[in-house]
Amino acid sequence: MTSEVPSGSTDVPLTRKEDARHSTVGSIFETEKTRRYLLTKFTLYRDKINIETLRPLPIFLGITGPSFCIAADAFTPPSKKMDKNTLEKVKQRVGLNTAYFLTNYTLIATGTFVVVVLLHPMMILCSVFVYLLWKVHNVMVNDNIPLVVMGKDIGQYLTVEMRTKILYFLTLWVVVFYCLIPFLLATGLTALMVMTHALLRDPKQIETGRGTVSSYYKDNDSDDDDDVNDDSSGSEVMVEKGGDTV
Repeated sequence: MTSEVPSGSTDVPLTRKEDARHSTVGSIFETEKTRRYLLTKFTLYRDKINIETLRPLPIFLGITGPSFCIAADAFTPPSKKMDKNTLEKVKQRVGLNTAYFLTNYTLIATGTFVVVVLLHPMMILCSVFVYLLWKVHNVMVNDNIPLVVMGKDIGQYLTVEMRTKILYFLTLWVVVFYCLIPFLLATGLTALMVMTHALLRDPKQIETGRGTVSSYYKDNDSDDDDDVNDDSSGSEVMVEKGGDTV
């Protein structure tokens, strides 16, 4: 005879409990793994962002000659024709340019965000106001300061939990209505400028301070190789490995 679990019973079968426990442990493990991966990437890029890896403006824009004009071959498409290797060439160029001009791209992102923030003074005022409210709230809670208005303690009506919820709602309101659009605008402008430069800046035309043409990667397209001078006496080859120049 098989026993049935009563309909009103709150007992959960052992297998369900084990599945739920394993699922929770797996989720925690994946979250921790993702956190460590992002922290490692952040530390790696943070170490590369310094004044020593800041590329001069002539190299960044491909400016040559005394007239400060951008060279004709400074910005070129990754591939002259669409084929099965086009996507790989795009990924290779974007990756190499991102690694080589990382500090420059960071400055562009910082400057863009600063300009966008300054163009939205209401966002600055609301953010500062909310920050001050949170600061006062934390001080009152930590020091157990009563909320007294005109000689009356209104803390019994407006409890700490209620004040915290109000501040959370106010913070969310400011973020959505005052900070979201400027953030998206700054992020979009930064992504547009950085991706355009990383996609079109030809790594084979890196103008050094001595005026020599340098390249830091080897192109796999035989058609593009025909356009590159192979004179080893008048050119240098830069290979970016971990931020070092060989």
